[in-house]
Amino acid sequence: MTSNTPANTYNTPIQIGPVTVNSRVMLAPMAGVTDVVFRSLVRQWAPESLICTEMISSNGIVYSKQWGNRILDKAPTDHPIAYQLAANRKEVLLEAALGIVKDKNPDTLDLNMGCPVKKITGNFEGCALMKEPDHAYELISAVAKEVDVPVTVKFRLGWDANSMNYKEFGQMCEAAGAKMVTLHARTRAQGYKPGCLWDAFGELKRAVNIPVIANGDIWGVEEARQVMSTYGVDGVMIGRGCQGEPWLLGDIDEALKTGVDPVEKSLPERLVLAYDHAARHCDYRGTDVGMREMRKHLTWYIKGFPGASGFRNQLTAVSSLEDIRLVFDEILKTAGVDEPLPVAV
Repeated sequence: MTSNTPANTYNTPIQIGPVTVNSRVMLAPMAGVTDVVFRSLVRQWAPESLICTEMISSNGIVYSKQWGNRILDKAPTDHPIAYQLAANRKEVLLEAALGIVKDKNPDTLDLNMGCPVKKITGNFEGCALMKEPDHAYELISAVAKEVDVPVTVKFRLGWDANSMNYKEFGQMCEAAGAKMVTLHARTRAQGYKPGCLWDAFGELKRAVNIPVIANGDIWGVEEARQVMSTYGVDGVMIGRGCQGEPWLLGDIDEALKTGVDPVEKSLPERLVLAYDHAARHCDYRGTDVGMREMRKHLTWYIKGFPGASGFRNQLTAVSSLEDIRLVFDEILKTAGVDEPLPVAV
């Protein structure tokens, strides 16, 4: 199929209103994943990528006065960054947006209109807003008129297979003042089940005049190249593919720009990076909370390696860095690596 993407596009910046981003590979918001520590790891390999926070409840920070919540934390070097907000009431969303712009200096604000989780849609937030585009327009336009950073919107194909309104929704977002849209190519009803409709990326791109970012089942360089070249989108947003692989964003960005595919990280390399992630996270959150939150990450780091399933239960029970080191040493021995994990203890 003929490419719709010029050969030099990968090396040219993407313009989001007045904001210039020098990478066309972005990190999706992921609850319990894209915290300040994880973002700092991603930035080691992808310093120029637009990276998104976890989804932030506008109700939580406005009604519950959670302005000090760690979900809002940002390192001074954490740019370019998008803060993602969820809301269903205009005045609450606006207060949250203005407060974040003032206190956190984000490069963009993203509005979540695609989350499929029941507790979010049940509160008429996330993808539920795709059922009421007029109300969604009010939310977007209210923020776009008042904040001095670009507003973007992330949404899905629609509520279900019988109500796929992504093209009209994208046009509405543009009319409301959004400077970029990201399409996750599944319906709310699909959740995260297999079956992304990638053709929708091209249809949305042809329907609007603002940047379109593709999201959904883009697991690596091959899918990123395919989506950008086939559908002419302006960039890709990587989500679950980065779980256990914080270097993936940088690998994809480098491969798109240079044409050279990345070298797969070895098991020892992955384990050293996983240990470093755990150490940083415990420094940030304290050992007790940090270890509980790290367990899922640790299982992601070993995915795909022979015998990984046998160590998952051990990793979900670790309570210290020493526990992690001991399990990792066992993993290396099982893989035929005689040397222990090369980390400072």
